[in-house]
Amino acid sequence: MRLAEDIAELRDDGGIPVHVRTVITVLPQQRVLEIRVEGLSVEADPDRTTIREVTHALFELASYHNIVALDATTPPLFTQRILLVDTEGRPFSAMIGSGVGDVEPVTPQQNWRDA
Repeated sequence: MRLAEDIAELRDDGGIPVHVRTVITVLPQQRVLEIRVEGLSVEADPDRTTIREVTHALFELASYHNIVALDATTPPLFTQRILLVDTEGRPFSAMIGSGVGDVEPVTPQQNWRDA
């Protein structure tokens, strides 16, 4: 999966701390891409700076792999769910949404100035 390679590259570039582990799960029936993040905690990051940076970086990466149609009826390719879990496996932070991905026009192109 290309997303896993992108996450590894982000880790190599210092965007994700080396002690953070990510587990990617694809749930095709629910159209969900879940990234479980282990190795961060509120106790180790009380101002949540690293937690926010890692969450946003992963959300942006996942968004890059998503396809979002430009209409009001077609759902995105997937909803991404990023769960940060503590050492006991309990979620303590999350980000859920479809993000902004590649655009796939599904309606005939029109001149938007005339619309």
